[in-house]
Amino acid sequence: MVSSKQIPQPYPREKSDYRAKSSLFPKFQPQMELETMQDAIRKALGRTNKNKKGEDVKSPNTPEELVKVCLKHLKERSDPILGTSFYSKLSASELFEMDEIPHEMQRYRMKIGVFYQYLLIELMRANSDRENSLFVSASDGMREGDVVADINTPGYSKGLRLYISVKKSIDTVGGQDMGGAIKRLEDIAKKDKNLSSPYLCVIAIATPIRGRILGYDDSRQMRYNVDHFPYSVNCEIWQPGFLFPYITGRSATEVYAETTKLIEDYLPFYSLKFRERCGNLLLKELIKQGIADNSGKIMKEKLFKYIASESD
Repeated sequence: MVSSKQIPQPYPREKSDYRAKSSLFPKFQPQMELETMQDAIRKALGRTNKNKKGEDVKSPNTPEELVKVCLKHLKERSDPILGTSFYSKLSASELFEMDEIPHEMQRYRMKIGVFYQYLLIELMRANSDRENSLFVSASDGMREGDVVADINTPGYSKGLRLYISVKKSIDTVGGQDMGGAIKRLEDIAKKDKNLSSPYLCVIAIATPIRGRILGYDDSRQMRYNVDHFPYSVNCEIWQPGFLFPYITGRSATEVYAETTKLIEDYLPFYSLKFRERCGNLLLKELIKQGIADNSGKIMKEKLFKYIASESD
């Protein structure tokens, strides 16, 4: 059942639900060449380290810079009560590991979310270069819509324009906000004055849901509200088991595996590489600032004053 307020786009649909007909999305054949896929991954990783102007974004990459960031976190982000109690029980090296390593991981979590957006674009562009490709074009979207792609559809001559919102995981968009995310995405499609074909909105989930990669057909679903109406009859959820084979002909695990081989050239873990040296530098700085004594013991009262100092 569909709400009377929704106007379905006129592409062929499955009889069992409102999904676009499966025949519109054949798995990419033959498989994308490994070198082509690797090149797309490199381009996506390269873009991940740039800002919107295309300029390189510098992250802390020396022991001195990492220690400086650690002290900044200790000063500006620590809870005066919990932080003082917890950090005063650690050595300087342990303090560095408990702070900067997870912070660097969090920075990379943010970057990897953007990476998946760029990855889809670069893989689609690589696909479009192939003769008789079903992918016509792919580009950056705006606001909620990360990717805009035009595709040809077998058996349906009008083709489709895809408005894709890329989510690193299903947890990125909570259940309560799913309806809002879908509405915002479809609003972009409805307002596109250059639209010349029917549209399909897609929430693309880049990583496995609860550790499972479903089969090709099972990895496309609709999402329903509490009244069992689709949030939109023109929006689908695409999971990795469909997403990557559709674009490349290769499984999601192959795409992940190839990215794993390349990612450290673009997102190296400096906090792990320089862990021992950073611990020593941090100790010297804590002693210099009077937070630790010469034996390396962090003094609770001094740490508290560092975290919760008041202006005169």
